[in-house]
Amino acid sequence: MDREFQERLVTCRTSVARIYSMLQTSPDEWESYVGSARSVMASIDVTPFMADPNKIEEQIWIIEGLQKLAFRAQGSGGLSDVADWCLRQWLSLLHNHPENIDALKGLGQAWLSRAQTYLGRIHREDSSSSSGFSQPHNGVVVYTSSDEERDAAAAAVEADARLHTADYVEARGMLLPAVEYFQRAVRAAELQRVLSGDLLALAAEAHISLGNVSYSTTNERLFHQALEYLRKTTQIPGFLDEYGRLEH
Repeated sequence: MDREFQERLVTCRTSVARIYSMLQTSPDEWESYVGSARSVMASIDVTPFMADPNKIEEQIWIIEGLQKLAFRAQGSGGLSDVADWCLRQWLSLLHNHPENIDALKGLGQAWLSRAQTYLGRIHREDSSSSSGFSQPHNGVVVYTSSDEERDAAAAAVEADARLHTADYVEARGMLLPAVEYFQRAVRAAELQRVLSGDLLALAAEAHISLGNVSYSTTNERLFHQALEYLRKTTQIPGFLDEYGRLEH
């Protein structure tokens, strides 16, 4: 049984390494690796590997690789079974290691990723509704301060009404845990003196996303926290230079 376990583990390592390589060199080929990812999940589930406290780094490496694949597939309908498996593994890891930064970050990313479908629909709806205004063909438009106040009030009412719609509710439901996990990850990283610009940028993104779909009574606090995270990235040596290279 031990030999079979080791053979399964070697196969899993090889498959996950290939997934990492593909995502770096030819990410458009992700569909060819879905079967391998599911085989890894099935093999891991019948072994005691994830319960081994001496294999935490490798456990994280496997979960991250499969989650990256699930994220890559997001625009094509997603790999919900792979994403769900990764979420369960992160939760199990966090249960045994409550201050594990990778698990906290992985959970934050998982919930942030799940919110993207709803955030995309909200963005398209908002863009569509805001494009309906047209200027008259003749005459001069006189826009007074009273008109501005009236339009601002109408826009505020419309915005509040949209906050009750299904997509906004679903987005908040997924972004709330994302924000919570990222906050915990940042605190843990600060205590362990391993805070990274990448983690801060992700935390800021989650806060901004939640602020964009939240009520005015709470979104200012979220935007302020996001700004604080972004300011902290300027204190991470080399992060802004590296981020700029990645963006280009």
